[in-house]
Amino acid sequence: MITVYIPNNFIPERTYAVRTLLTHYCGVPVEITVKEGNTAYELRWEDKSVIIADDFFGRIPEGKSYIDQAHLPEKMVETVSLGFDGIVMLYGKEHLEISRDRIQCGVDLFAGSFFMLTRWEEALGSEKDLHHRFPASKSQVVRNGFILRPIVDEYSILLQSWLRSTGYLITEKTSTYSIIPTCDVDIPFYWRSKPVWKALGGRLLKHWNLIESVKDYSDYKRVKNVKEKDPFDTFDYLMTLAEKNGTRFQFNFLGGGKTKFEGYYRIDDPQIKALMEQMISRGHSIGVHPSYDTYQDASKIKEEKKAVEASAGVNISKSRQHYLRFAVPDTWKHLAEAGITEDSTLGFAAEPGFRCGTCKPYPVFDIHQREQLSLIERPLLIMDVSFRMYKHLSIAESIKLCENIIAQVKKHDGELVILWHNSNLSEIDGWEGWNEVLENLMGE
Repeated sequence: MITVYIPNNFIPERTYAVRTLLTHYCGVPVEITVKEGNTAYELRWEDKSVIIADDFFGRIPEGKSYIDQAHLPEKMVETVSLGFDGIVMLYGKEHLEISRDRIQCGVDLFAGSFFMLTRWEEALGSEKDLHHRFPASKSQVVRNGFILRPIVDEYSILLQSWLRSTGYLITEKTSTYSIIPTCDVDIPFYWRSKPVWKALGGRLLKHWNLIESVKDYSDYKRVKNVKEKDPFDTFDYLMTLAEKNGTRFQFNFLGGGKTKFEGYYRIDDPQIKALMEQMISRGHSIGVHPSYDTYQDASKIKEEKKAVEASAGVNISKSRQHYLRFAVPDTWKHLAEAGITEDSTLGFAAEPGFRCGTCKPYPVFDIHQREQLSLIERPLLIMDVSFRMYKHLSIAESIKLCENIIAQVKKHDGELVILWHNSNLSEIDGWEGWNEVLENLMGE
């Protein structure tokens, strides 16, 4: 065990950062001791030590909050000094001294990890996008060009190498690269999602072609007469694809909601219940997809979770927020209060990559209550609409970007958490051929 001596301020925050980076990521048990007058993090065992600079909490005056624009990283730069392995520096100085029994690091690895994992910059009240989300473009990691770098994972690898070089025995972790495919079931069926006249009218407005409208009506009749599948009913394809590659989908269902962004189905519809039963029978899991207005309402999340549980006939512990609407740290707190133990909301809609600086699940911290919550965040790395709707990439360009992300996840033995909507495999409305991207992600 390593004893970590920390300065005597912001103790809950420091404790979370140290335990998460050293124990959760590196697999190193620690005993944390507050040491009056300390001006750094001191990791000690036997006669060995690693000293990590305190270049964040130690600079904040007593009684002041760190949740302030003034405390954002001044810049994020890739280190070039020998021994740093090119990590991204958020806080501190690029200074490193290495001897046989002692390493002294000028980069505040704990502050950088705390910044990335807690997402405290998102609680600053900055401008929001159309769905009142924190915009990717305002994120420090996007603005500085490091969204495709799992910064925290890189810190953990560096720390482990330093500890080994000074003789500390680290148990080899057994985690390996894995694919975590998920599907948010926003609109399960195209022709049942709204009255047929409205669906046909919507199709007419899109292509404004009478011949196409006749074809649309013909398609509707064939689906209604059970002569072919609804274009959005791609669930068998998704399940078969996952099963072939030795994994299973997590299907997240809406249990309520009264905005224009929901209402395409009822969770107690017999056809929906039969669909969930089929998914469960094939070994896939069901999660709740809390509706558009729930992200600041624990009671609504709990109510919708119960509704999905009642129709699925299983207990539910996993979730992802509809439209990725999220308020740091309130939504985490509400999810935990509602009985959710695992969330996978935190990925940017507009930017694939590592919003939290990691490709591994991690315990979350409530920056307002100043405590770790009984909730694990499994960061979302890749979502279908990010490529086509936000970044306007081609299929080939999307595959190339995915391969860059996959390479990083494999390097760190992490989890590739994917979100693909069933409706975006429908081969209509511009999604023709996009199954190629999903199949590439799934290892086909």
